[in-house]
Amino acid sequence: MLKIDYFILERIVDELKERLIGARLAKVHQPSDDSLVLRLWNGRQNLKLLLHVGSGARLHLTQQEFTNPFHPPRFCQLLRSRLKRLESLDLLPYDPVVSLRFSGSDQQYRLICELIGTRSNLYLLDEENRLVDALFKPLNIGGRLLRCGDLYAPLSAPERLLLSEPLLNPPANLVDAAQFEKWLIKEVAPMSRAQAAVLKTAVEGPNSILPVFSQFKARWMSGDGRLSLFDNLGQKLLVAYLPTTLSTFSMAGDSPSEFLDQCFSPNQSTENDSGERARFRKIITTQISRLKKRQKNIGTQQQKSENFAERRQLGELLLANLHLVKKGMSQVEVTNWSVDPPEQVLVPLQSDLSPQQNAEKFFKRYKKEKRGVDHVARRQQETQDELAWLEALLLSLDEATKSVDLNEVAHELLNAGLIQPEKGAPVGRRKVQGEAPLNQATSPAGQRILWGRNNRSNDRLSARFTDKDDLWFHAHNMPGCHLVLKRDGLQGDFSVEDIEFSARITAGYSRGKADTRVEVMVTEGRYISRPKGAKPGLVRVAEYRTLLVEPLRLPAQEKPDE
Repeated sequence: MLKIDYFILERIVDELKERLIGARLAKVHQPSDDSLVLRLWNGRQNLKLLLHVGSGARLHLTQQEFTNPFHPPRFCQLLRSRLKRLESLDLLPYDPVVSLRFSGSDQQYRLICELIGTRSNLYLLDEENRLVDALFKPLNIGGRLLRCGDLYAPLSAPERLLLSEPLLNPPANLVDAAQFEKWLIKEVAPMSRAQAAVLKTAVEGPNSILPVFSQFKARWMSGDGRLSLFDNLGQKLLVAYLPTTLSTFSMAGDSPSEFLDQCFSPNQSTENDSGERARFRKIITTQISRLKKRQKNIGTQQQKSENFAERRQLGELLLANLHLVKKGMSQVEVTNWSVDPPEQVLVPLQSDLSPQQNAEKFFKRYKKEKRGVDHVARRQQETQDELAWLEALLLSLDEATKSVDLNEVAHELLNAGLIQPEKGAPVGRRKVQGEAPLNQATSPAGQRILWGRNNRSNDRLSARFTDKDDLWFHAHNMPGCHLVLKRDGLQGDFSVEDIEFSARITAGYSRGKADTRVEVMVTEGRYISRPKGAKPGLVRVAEYRTLLVEPLRLPAQEKPDE
């Protein structure tokens, strides 16, 4: 895991001071348990400041998109209510700790970002330097235990030699690079293991220790640092001062934040399956498992009821042969003339009932079992529909890249009663705002192609944007998007290329997107219908054909509302 140190933070803080001081805080998001994103307006542009205190702790501007929880966590809500404008930003001397001072709704506040490995945390302090709250519950670290209302005190550090001391030089008795590295880590501040490692690598012998150190110190004193990603025997290290004798694996451009944003993928640390996303996934998969058990039980009931038609046949045979039946008989053998050749059938009887009563008993049982079969079939269909909806919802969760996509999933779960609204949340949070967006592209022949991004937009597409002569596509027997190839006045048949192109996009936005071939349904809009009361995205297809195609994903554009 890449790590940033004090030297890198110096470069970052210099950039942030230039771009963020005086910026108004527009919004605070908490995309994961250990990350905050501050949206700031500096009068010229909107900027996003990432504060991450999990594995790979860091602080920098970011261009990445993050999925945010449907309900903002407690610490996030607190910052939204208290902080207004960023007044100053400073790096504490010799410690990887950044202080952000904000004007607030009632007083001045400081947001302290401690980037100290596994002890990283975010603290909100009032103007008296007392702890208001923290992202993580403060632990007893190095003899320091902060509680709400306590004065903030930085973590104590051991006494070391200051790098800024003009006369500081390595001891003359250092005989090799390993001793030089050990001295840097144990005796010098500021220093990091990554920076010490690259300085060690630059040392070619005892006589080169002093020149390597002197060059590094001079560059640091003058602020001549540039972020680099160095490959040290297979281990990638982030450093701000790479010795000139070493070859960099990758070097930063003008913006340190841009460089770090590229180094730390959104799939690492800040964009993981945690928080709201993980909670929603657990809810959906648990519900799918429950429905599959119900489906199995319904199948068993269906097998038991499949012989209900036999009751009616026995009753009819008995009525046709009443002359052969006498009260007290336990069974009677009759001839079934409705089959070819005719066959003998043994009809069981209840000895204490009359022949007519025995026949009535068969018909009564037939009607009861028929009602049971109808009920079982209805439950089977309802279960299949709900499973299809949940599988599609799970695909929407996997495809979610923006907070609005995750909120769509949250609203569907909320409307289905699978999650509860947060106490005190505004009523507006219980409804999805605006129309569900659609994706669009153009076919090889120039026809419009529209497809949905989730259940709600699939529903909107099939109900409002599908004409009877349009072609409608969906992956066969798997969750995926609804896609429509618009006719838009086209005379005659669609081209084979347009149909295959549309089918490939359909496959690319389905559960089979990673497969080599996917079977896709194709039909006309006239054969699509939405069952009354169905969940979003569920339709009935009266007739269709299928194509086997290779999945294709496009850099789709959202279609503006018409």
